[in-house]
Amino acid sequence: MSFGLYIHIPFCKSVCAYCDFFRGVYDSHRAQRYVGALINNAKKAAAELRPQQAADSVYIGGGTPTVLAEGMLAAALEGIKKHIKFAEGAEFTCEGNPESFTEKKAEELKRLGVNRVSLGVQSLNGATLRALGRAHTARQAVAAVELAARRGFRVSADMMLGVPFQTEADVKAFVRAMREAGAEHLSAYMLTVHEGTPLFEAVRRGEFCPSEDESADLYEAFFRAAAECGYARYEISNAAFPGAECRHNLKYWRAEEYLGLGAGAFSMLGGRRYHIKEDLDAYLAGSCEEVTDEVMSAKELALEQTVFGLRTRFGAPAEALAAAGIDAAELLSRAGRYFTFDGGALRLKEEFWLVSDGIITKYIL
Repeated sequence: MSFGLYIHIPFCKSVCAYCDFFRGVYDSHRAQRYVGALINNAKKAAAELRPQQAADSVYIGGGTPTVLAEGMLAAALEGIKKHIKFAEGAEFTCEGNPESFTEKKAEELKRLGVNRVSLGVQSLNGATLRALGRAHTARQAVAAVELAARRGFRVSADMMLGVPFQTEADVKAFVRAMREAGAEHLSAYMLTVHEGTPLFEAVRRGEFCPSEDESADLYEAFFRAAAECGYARYEISNAAFPGAECRHNLKYWRAEEYLGLGAGAFSMLGGRRYHIKEDLDAYLAGSCEEVTDEVMSAKELALEQTVFGLRTRFGAPAEALAAAGIDAAELLSRAGRYFTFDGGALRLKEEFWLVSDGIITKYIL
């Protein structure tokens, strides 16, 4: 049995105005100690895995993994591999931001076996980047994507929608620029304004008031432009060239197993979803305290597989529907406007993906 391995690096060059992830500003001393803590975490976590279980997808995220000094990722991975198996031919992704993805960093990731790079571009509009507190320019972003593609990585570029100063022209230009730069995969995420962030305060002061209708228009414009450039939407927020879909993220959407290493990292193994306590000091001191978020029955797991599958073009398989107690024929008689059933799977029609939460809540949950 395979699983996905996620490694969380909670350090960034600077903290963006909208971000509420578990992260902090990079500190070399704490980062060095974090390497040892990750290895300690891997040793303890190995007991959760079944014999011969190997990771066929590895995803290093954060934070910004590419801010780590040279040699730190290598040391962490060397130690982790002593306790956790990486499958032959595994998809191996590392996140990064344009300002820290350099020639030297590309060489380092190549040596480590990374074959996919996910870059947080977010926008190519200078005013938007400044409002979001991003540390890079549009020129740096395009250059980073070009560098990653030139060095043979499969490249994914993220864009944020519903952000300050954004227009449909920006969205279309972003897609074309990423296509020309060599990105094979695109992700578009709606901005969520979290309380306690600088952007939340700007919204509260009335400096930025995102409109749901405008955000929806931007979403549709993004995926129309992506289709025109040859990308196929395969999940609510993602599009890729055929064969370039993100294997690791598909594990989440198929409700498959994954193990998370690092302070604040989430795991889902054996029907138990849990995370490591978000306490960096305790983690650096050797604590890997787990907080159980949910323990699911077989029926609950099948329902989750159904709900997540409906986020994708692959749909929810008939076996999951049956295990969740869902009668596909009866559902189609009530809600055939929204769903189709073919190829052994229930699918939500693509024109309703943007409002999928409401439809799924009404007819599935």
